[in-house]
Amino acid sequence: MLEWISANNRGLTLLVSLAMLIVWLAYLQVFLGGYRRQTRPKIIINYGAGTALDARCFISNMSSEPIYVESIVAKLEVDGRSWSRPVTDVEPPDGGESAADPKKRTYQGPLMPGQYMEIGSFRDLLSRVAHNGKCDGETAGERVDIDALDGAVTAEILVLADYASEDLLVGARRRFSAFRDDGEWRMHSETVGTEQIRSKRKRRQIEAMLARNL
Repeated sequence: MLEWISANNRGLTLLVSLAMLIVWLAYLQVFLGGYRRQTRPKIIINYGAGTALDARCFISNMSSEPIYVESIVAKLEVDGRSWSRPVTDVEPPDGGESAADPKKRTYQGPLMPGQYMEIGSFRDLLSRVAHNGKCDGETAGERVDIDALDGAVTAEILVLADYASEDLLVGARRRFSAFRDDGEWRMHSETVGTEQIRSKRKRRQIEAMLARNL
């Protein structure tokens, strides 16, 4: 046995080296995969603190680094038609005055890891879209009264943000369905979680969307 090992020492050394290389490459792959998962952005869009359309919309930063919220876009879909508009700026109640502090007049700005912000109720957000949004891409179109609707409606919230380790904007999207049940609005999320927009193609598309100001 020892003579065979001695005679094949060079070949065995090569095999051991290759085996060690494979082990280290596998370890490196696992390490890089874990590192990417830890550093990639994750934005959560959810609702709570109320029921149906009176529920508040929350945006949370579950990334390991801060994000800078550039734009928040709300979309309303009714009977095959859609309206959309940015809701990044805070609009005071009817007859009210805007806050003196510019920071309180917009949701744009940094959001630290683990922090969240509330951007208003779904009723208010959708009303803003229905009254002042673009209808199917046009600047003008039929307006809708949220409270007068009888059928189902779909709300979509899109968040666009800068992230430190990314050259392109990152984004997150979540869709919610609302319908009337015995005259009362009910609402639920169409998906269990928030869709993270991570592909370069889609991120270029949302950058172009932001550049056009919708």
